[in-house]
Amino acid sequence: MPTPRGRAAVAQHGRRRGGSRARSRRRPLTVTLTALALPVAGIAVDGLTGSAPGPAFVVAAVVAAILGAVTCSRAGAWWVAYAPPLVVAPITAVAEGLTGGAVGGHGKGLATSAVHWSVDAFPAMAAAEAALLAVLAARWIRSRRSTRRNGA
Repeated sequence: MPTPRGRAAVAQHGRRRGGSRARSRRRPLTVTLTALALPVAGIAVDGLTGSAPGPAFVVAAVVAAILGAVTCSRAGAWWVAYAPPLVVAPITAVAEGLTGGAVGGHGKGLATSAVHWSVDAFPAMAAAEAALLAVLAARWIRSRRSTRRNGA
């Protein structure tokens, strides 16, 4: 079977192999870094306004969760579904530790600080998880409908 030669072959192979693979590798990394940077930026804004963690952190966590849910693959949805608590909790703990919210030492002081961090992080975790699950559910429903229309 004849194959394209010359410029057509170079253009065809360049688009299929080199360009798309490089882009597909960069895109998840960029989305992941953006989804991690948004909550950090949100808590930084809240820290500057004196209400860390506050509404900017909640909104940033929700936007990051939606971004992750929209851009993930079908197989990646299982990983993304568990991400909000794993992202929000450490960011909250570090932010409160840096702003002086952490009680030094061991025992009761550390346990009290951990409870305080989890209480402060819960609204952002819950809102981000709810938004993420809503987007994933919408994607799942849409894919089921398109499968039925195609007769598969």
